[in-house]
Amino acid sequence: MPQFTVLVCFLTSLLIYSPVMFSAGLYRYQDSNGRWVFGDKKSLSGKNGSGEERSDFEKITIKDSLIKKVKPELIIEKTESSVQGGEFHWRLKNPLPVTIQHWLAIKGKDGFVTSVLAKKFEEMILEPEVFKLKRQDKVEHFYLLGEPIERPSLQLISPPFSTGKQFLVSQGFNGSFSHQGRGNRYAIDIAMPIGENILAVKGGVVADGQDNFSIGGAANYFLDKANYVTVMHDDDSYAIYAHLLYGSMDVDVGQRIEAGQVVGRIGNTGYSTGPHLHFVMRYNSGRGAYSIPFKFSTESGAKKPKRGTYFLGILKQL
Repeated sequence: MPQFTVLVCFLTSLLIYSPVMFSAGLYRYQDSNGRWVFGDKKSLSGKNGSGEERSDFEKITIKDSLIKKVKPELIIEKTESSVQGGEFHWRLKNPLPVTIQHWLAIKGKDGFVTSVLAKKFEEMILEPEVFKLKRQDKVEHFYLLGEPIERPSLQLISPPFSTGKQFLVSQGFNGSFSHQGRGNRYAIDIAMPIGENILAVKGGVVADGQDNFSIGGAANYFLDKANYVTVMHDDDSYAIYAHLLYGSMDVDVGQRIEAGQVVGRIGNTGYSTGPHLHFVMRYNSGRGAYSIPFKFSTESGAKKPKRGTYFLGILKQL
């Protein structure tokens, strides 16, 4: 146990204090108890369980260039004639490689002002007279990913981890810890060791992502500090893979990926009590983001991912 603790501390120090060293020479191997042991190549050398020189460790490659979240935004701008007439307009920006639905509301007034669809990377101007806006109005802005669609049918997907590996669902649908509300009702948590590969359950376009956080915990402070990857599918549903390891995002925003492709590695970032994957599928209903129920494809048929159950990874091409 002391040796294991030292190795965990070594990994933690690399994550927090030395991202360049971390990206250059971090290795791991799995011990006889199934736990991942991390260190540099020299620290992991020695005899394996068979008494031979250890060669079963693998290198973990982490990008030096970390990805930070990019958000659509609303900016108020003066027009060219503003010096004379005080005219202005709002500029809406969508920096993401997928369609989004901008929502605008006037603070203190009931009901929404309007919603506007913006294609990928699109910028648009909102003229005040068209949308009946006044300069003194405090316009609030939020957005939903994807075009509004009808609720998709129940999804049948492969578990989001490597073929032949088995992991535990630690929190299921409607989980009491953090799976309430329309956006997370059908979310699950899968307990997995740090560094384990996360696989896409469906093909699509990487819509958004972030991997520059290295901290996590069960306090509200950590709610917005989880690394994640969001993949928009061809049917306008999308999947979110959250709590990724610092610097481990293995795909690029805007990249087209296929089912079974590695998107990142397991970490413990954000609102989290231990290393795991938070997985949820959602869609834009036109009035909000709702989660979608799903079942895992297994060798014995379709299974609901209930808390306390183990699932074996099998790749099902979708």
